[in-house]
Amino acid sequence: MSINKFFIIVIATIVITRIWLWVFPSHGPTIVGFRPHHYIYGLVLVAIYFLVSKPIFLAIGSGLVIDEIPLFFIFHGLNWPDNHWKEYFSWQSIIWIVIICLISYLVAIRLL
Repeated sequence: MSINKFFIIVIATIVITRIWLWVFPSHGPTIVGFRPHHYIYGLVLVAIYFLVSKPIFLAIGSGLVIDEIPLFFIFHGLNWPDNHWKEYFSWQSIIWIVIICLISYLVAIRLL
């Protein structure tokens, strides 16, 4: 898979996730008192990539992780309020995502 196709999948994952959560703003299921955010599913997909070596898993997983990285900066860690939708859809969050994607793309091009 080319770098360009990889990042198209990453960006498509972010856009689809954001549209889905804008239309259906709900939290994931609570599992044994823990409510996983979609970055957890992204980390699982990244781990699966290391087992099966299919770049699609890495691209989708990276998109899910990148989509929530700004919330770590906004809330200074993992202690997010239940109603964090305003911050999730803020311009600050979107700008962070663009910056992270651009830096990741430039580093990937440079290294590969």
